[in-house]
Amino acid sequence: PGSLVALLPLLLSSSSHSVAALSCEVMGAAALQSMEAAEALASDGGVAGGLARALGGGSQRVAEAACNAVMDLSASPVGRERLSGSPVLPRLLYLFSQVESISRAVGSGSTGCQARVSEPSKCLYLIVDTVVLMVNSCKVGKLHNLQQELVRKVTLLLYEVWSKVRLLQSSTDCTNWKDQLQSRPYEISEAIFRLTMDLDCPAHLEPDEVRKSFFGQTESDVEKFALMYWENSPYSYRKRQSDLEGDDVFTALHNAFDLRTPDAIVESFIRGLVSCPAIASDELNIDSFLDEVHDSLGAPVKYRQDVRVVRTRDQTSTGSGVEEHFFDDGMVFPDGTAFVEQCKDAIKNGFSIALRGMEFRSEKVAAIASALADLFGQPSVGANIYFSPPGSQGLARHYDDHCVLVWQLLGRKKWKMWPNTKSILPRLYEPFHSLDGLVDDSGGRVEVLHEGDIMYVPRGHVHEAHTDVDEGESEVNVSTNYSLHLTLAIEVEPPFE
Repeated sequence: PGSLVALLPLLLSSSSHSVAALSCEVMGAAALQSMEAAEALASDGGVAGGLARALGGGSQRVAEAACNAVMDLSASPVGRERLSGSPVLPRLLYLFSQVESISRAVGSGSTGCQARVSEPSKCLYLIVDTVVLMVNSCKVGKLHNLQQELVRKVTLLLYEVWSKVRLLQSSTDCTNWKDQLQSRPYEISEAIFRLTMDLDCPAHLEPDEVRKSFFGQTESDVEKFALMYWENSPYSYRKRQSDLEGDDVFTALHNAFDLRTPDAIVESFIRGLVSCPAIASDELNIDSFLDEVHDSLGAPVKYRQDVRVVRTRDQTSTGSGVEEHFFDDGMVFPDGTAFVEQCKDAIKNGFSIALRGMEFRSEKVAAIASALADLFGQPSVGANIYFSPPGSQGLARHYDDHCVLVWQLLGRKKWKMWPNTKSILPRLYEPFHSLDGLVDDSGGRVEVLHEGDIMYVPRGHVHEAHTDVDEGESEVNVSTNYSLHLTLAIEVEPPFE
């Protein structure tokens, strides 16, 4: 192995494509014969540099041989770690970024499959597998050094591959791509996740602008809110139309959705969804999170974990309604198009859609949630979106174990709230208690939120919301009185109070 290690950098850099390719093949064979040889080769800087040059030499034969050698050297965890932290990864990403058409190589937009897999397609599959393996083996800290423009291009290509693979995966007679592409959809998802963690967010919003949108123009407005209302009583911030026209944060959020018709609204925030596994607000190590959820990243949406489609009807003796769900608990929705159509039907039948994890699904919402987290000194802020048809109630009367800011984005919604009657506020994730005796149905505070209005609901305060229609309102107005609102959850535990 010692003499081989010394010779390989020279052979890999040979101007003869045949010599360079054969050198890669010899190295791969040596790695498969001995784990010690594989680790010694992968750990040598000269070998890694030679492989990087082979990947960028312009010859398809040499590039394929180099990719195969990388895969062979990566048979051991040590080999994967050493190569992923070497010049091999950026050169590999650059090679992948030169791909002109994913669609022609992986397949068309339908689920139909080619009778034979072309040679260019085989080469692309090999490059994709090698990229995914190297990215997922690389320590997160070393991914920070990659060029952002290169990462953006590679990420878009990987997303295209992932989308095609998911589409073809639903075809029972499509085996060609399965024989060629070794990477599973969740492995491609993890590579996308890792690469995009450090990308600059183009939707960045200044914390001061977010503060002004939620609480007013001066810093004293936030102080007043904290002293008078925080965990004490609801608070509402009314906005005139003229205020909204100059509110860049509201405009950015408003433009994130297609608000032309109810069906268009559903399409704009339901189509293309994937599951977002919960991440603890105090999780400090992203590697721990990835280890825990790596095989579920990019999975289909799961009912209750990601989305609820619910309506509340039939008042009980306590005045609280009973929730009726459109889907069964735990259902997953691998057919995204069918799921969108089911959600449209649900809205037409009086159901509301509640989608959690918007801080992971929308750049605009992520920017707002991040700014609010900074403002309140929290590690994170969760965000949900709610869309309701006219004359309906989505969630039943309840209280939360966290504080909530509500932002009305479209239409109007009538809220009814009752003060917290308990001396101790609910703790995060503790069991919820029955509402019997907690509220007087004839009492409570009523707030009607119009477009742009913001309301604060403290934890422990019982509340319910309706898209009620005023008596005598014209049928034209009734048909347009849909409600879309965003909630931002601020979780408070003793270490952060």
